[in-house]
Amino acid sequence: MLEVFQRVGFLPRACGWELTLRCNLRCKHCGSLAGRTRDDELSRDECLRVADELAEMRCERVTLTGGEPTLHPAWDELAERLVKQKVKVGLISNAWEWSRAHAERAARAGLYSVGFSLDGFEREHDALRAPGSFQRVLDAIRVTREVGLDVAINTTIHLGNCRQLLDMRSLLLDLGAHSWQLQIAIPTGAMASHRELVLPPEDLLWLVPQIAEFCRESGPRLRVVASDHIGYFGKPEAHLRQPDVTMPFWLGCWAGLHVFGIESGGNVKGCLSLPSALHGESSYIEGNVRQSSLREIWNRPHGFIYTRGFHAGDLKGFCRVCRYGDLCRGGCTWKRGSQGNPEAGDTYCFYYQAMRHGRYDLLEDEPLAEEMANFLAGASYR
Repeated sequence: MLEVFQRVGFLPRACGWELTLRCNLRCKHCGSLAGRTRDDELSRDECLRVADELAEMRCERVTLTGGEPTLHPAWDELAERLVKQKVKVGLISNAWEWSRAHAERAARAGLYSVGFSLDGFEREHDALRAPGSFQRVLDAIRVTREVGLDVAINTTIHLGNCRQLLDMRSLLLDLGAHSWQLQIAIPTGAMASHRELVLPPEDLLWLVPQIAEFCRESGPRLRVVASDHIGYFGKPEAHLRQPDVTMPFWLGCWAGLHVFGIESGGNVKGCLSLPSALHGESSYIEGNVRQSSLREIWNRPHGFIYTRGFHAGDLKGFCRVCRYGDLCRGGCTWKRGSQGNPEAGDTYCFYYQAMRHGRYDLLEDEPLAEEMANFLAGASYR
């Protein structure tokens, strides 16, 4: 499958742009370790130049994020700059200080949607973020809808809220949210210190089919989207993937192939979720917009090697013998790297867990003999 991307070309279709790392909350699951402004954050003029470069590269969609992006003084100016150059722009806020004035600024800038994080009902959400946060999100949804903007909700699933999803969907329908993105808490960033909240991998066997059912039942009132680190093959797979793609199954990590991220200090990564300096990691940094243009960074030979340079021999654990290994390419790069054992592969893969627990009823086909042999041999990645 990677050969197809290589022939067609690596197109920078979507970008996550961290405008600032400054944040007014200290959430227990923050992958970015947000809070304090980076020492070297881009100036307003540098940001405007980056916005123009994104448009020149024909990036189709930019999501402004943080930290808390509305703490950047020019967030709506940058959004408007992009929108005027035919780029779709969304924004994700924690809603802590969101007001009608923010909503009106977002509408004037031309944002196509505003996203808010809602991680359960009041007790669960506030425990993860801050007391009073839940009500502030509800108020933010209301004022944003009143100015005519679509509202997207992001939910991180953890042990405290995983059994609330059906009721949460009803709440979001009542609130008039337009879309709902679901993701699973990963033990990286701040969540690495709160592993007691992370779901055990075997819970995927009931959770992934439920999410897939939500996606299947999506309608004009509420579109449900599964994040790219959820699932992988088996019977739920087709419903987890976007309905507008021609092949309704996982095609491997998109980092550096069609998506990329820009940190507030100017560093460019294949995906904004990938670790960098604050996590003690530098291997995912492809360059900095102060030293090179975005186009130069994107087109650099041997760049984004972790996806563009994939070889089947790089696969670890069960992924080495999985029938989908060359297609899946080991799953989400961010998720795989967060699991502690680099030799284990992706143990939060639905297909792997179904194999491990003998739930062949959840698979489309019987396991291959080579796959079964590795389980029976008691391989170390089990």
